[in-house]
Amino acid sequence: MPVARLRFLVFLLVIPCWLGAAELTVPATSTPPRIDGVIAFGEWEGAASSDAFRQVEPIENAVPTEHTRFWVMRDRDYLFIAVRCEDSAGADGIRAYSMQRDQDNGSDDIVRVVLDTFNRQNDGYYFGLTAGGGRHDGLVENREEANDQWDGLWFGRTSIDVGGWSAEFAIPVKSLSFDPGIQAWGFNLARMIRRKQESVFWNGVVRNKPITSLPLAGQLHGLAGFEQGRGVEVKPSASLTTRHDPSPGQKQTEFKPGLDLVWHVTPALAATLTINTDFADAEVDERQINLGRFPLFFPEKRGFFTQDASLFTFGGIGQDPLPFFSRRIGLGADGTAVDILAGLKLTGRAGPWTLGILDVELDDYEGLGRQNVFVARVARQVLEESSVGVIVTRGDPRGPGDASLAGVDFNYVNNRLPGDKALTVNTSVQATSSDAADGSGNVAVVKVDYPNEPFRFEGTFSRTSERYDPALGFVSRTGVAYLYLSNNYIMRPEAYGVRYVQFYVETEQTADLDFDLLDQAAYTGIYLENKHGDFSNVWFSPASETYDEPFEIRPGVLIPVGTHHWNMMQTQVGTARSRVVDVNLRWRHGGFLTGLSDDYRINLGWRPSNRLQFTLAQLWRDVRLPQGDFDVLSSSARVSYTFTPDLQVSLLGQYDNISESLGANFRIKWTHRPGTDFYFVINQGYDLSDDAFRPTAGELSVKGNWTWRY
Repeated sequence: MPVARLRFLVFLLVIPCWLGAAELTVPATSTPPRIDGVIAFGEWEGAASSDAFRQVEPIENAVPTEHTRFWVMRDRDYLFIAVRCEDSAGADGIRAYSMQRDQDNGSDDIVRVVLDTFNRQNDGYYFGLTAGGGRHDGLVENREEANDQWDGLWFGRTSIDVGGWSAEFAIPVKSLSFDPGIQAWGFNLARMIRRKQESVFWNGVVRNKPITSLPLAGQLHGLAGFEQGRGVEVKPSASLTTRHDPSPGQKQTEFKPGLDLVWHVTPALAATLTINTDFADAEVDERQINLGRFPLFFPEKRGFFTQDASLFTFGGIGQDPLPFFSRRIGLGADGTAVDILAGLKLTGRAGPWTLGILDVELDDYEGLGRQNVFVARVARQVLEESSVGVIVTRGDPRGPGDASLAGVDFNYVNNRLPGDKALTVNTSVQATSSDAADGSGNVAVVKVDYPNEPFRFEGTFSRTSERYDPALGFVSRTGVAYLYLSNNYIMRPEAYGVRYVQFYVETEQTADLDFDLLDQAAYTGIYLENKHGDFSNVWFSPASETYDEPFEIRPGVLIPVGTHHWNMMQTQVGTARSRVVDVNLRWRHGGFLTGLSDDYRINLGWRPSNRLQFTLAQLWRDVRLPQGDFDVLSSSARVSYTFTPDLQVSLLGQYDNISESLGANFRIKWTHRPGTDFYFVINQGYDLSDDAFRPTAGELSVKGNWTWRY
């Protein structure tokens, strides 16, 4: 037989692996396994099982270098999954540095499970366990985007032995939204062998797609008969906070009980009532220094808002111009907490429809009086993979005036292009009416994403009117048209130790509404990565910015009116996070506005054990302008000790020379069982100006959360 014909026949045999043909029928069990991370003899007997994994990295669709097998079974309350990860190097070959929850920093061997509980390839869940026992979970949004801010209630344990490591999951079906009329769920499972930078998937072996890509998932059948109970969850909480030097309007000592009630109106639709909501357990923001003219974006970290956050996403927009940004609710402009008296949220799915409705009553803040804010997002699945929807917001927590927004979006998705290619096109329009903006405004956005190899393309165009004002959203700049284009060419030479090369040209341009150019930048560079995950990145960029009025970038340093041009280059090298010590060094040198700038960034991580971790981040920016020289220094250091995956102690310190202040955050989190958590948190500030070390505002909080399901 001719070689060409033989290759063609092999290709035809392999196609089913790429097209999502994998299926398993999940049996019910009357003897649930013990979730201790040890796959005991006979414990998983009769479960559905598979070891049909294929490489995604470093060689697409190749046979894995290590054997992996998983088992799945269920009872009326849980979906049980066990994964056996054999390793030819034994325990010494396994990277198990982290037991912390949601710390997927690229350091550990890990297995991930993806569930599409509505089997419609639009949104879902993912769960992961590191070899060290760290739990990871999150939502899948927009068909493949991972949102790790969601924390579900589930059980998971791991163990390491001379032949490899094992992971066991028990996922309560009451933690999931699903349609009981659908007996098949989308399902996928991935393993990362960190020391080899090898990733293997059970299904959907397409290199340019993540494991969270729902259209590439396989199928679990036989999932009828789950016990959903009455669909009621009671979640009381209580916190006690004492403050030193409290802000105006804050109490020095405050006891704050709270309550969340969740009623699953249908198995796929949940109503949540929150009363006297408290966020004392939320993690602190990472400091950002702003040398620009426009506001910075900080991610949401509060559990009430991250739950079902995927149902409020709109038009594929990640940050700007965002119609709904939940940090606008319950946080002042300076980050000060604003009491949420009560809130009602209705989220879920009904057939091809998704629904997110939020109504919140805010307490008085800075004399603004009590305020009510409202958000509604409705979307419907159309065609095979696409969706169309609307969003509406009302209310303005920033001031006494009123504001409203309405938007419509169409999201075209096609993961079935020839050659296993994919294409996403997001289009959206928003209109606002705001007293603060003294009128009406609008914005239109078009996004195109062609995330394939060897050619990869991404583009965004938006036009934002002067009076566009999303009072419950986020926009950095109005009265502009914005264009972003990214072109990439990817090579995988597998020679001289190099496994990945990416050449890229990116450009972004901002113009006024008459399309007269204001700002622009272009980046031409190359990124290389070796087989261990060590990397380097070099780029060159010409840039310019236009100032219509003087801008005081630092006290006494005034950027003049005009268009300022400069050139800049960056060099970056880093080691793989799978090493005990990892280092990331970046040097950016060249022009900046009217003068010169050198940026030096150092990130250092040290994991002497799977319990103890240190991280250090240092940024020094030396700016030399004709109008004046200045330095920017920002430092953060974190140390954490994890006694068990359920008990962690951490200390975070952050300093910058702009505020000349040090912030310290000490945090203990103990999960007695999933849904029952206790926190002890100390936040303390220090004034370091004038070579002093004076304590400023600080607070100590103790909080407990409980969950009962009926």
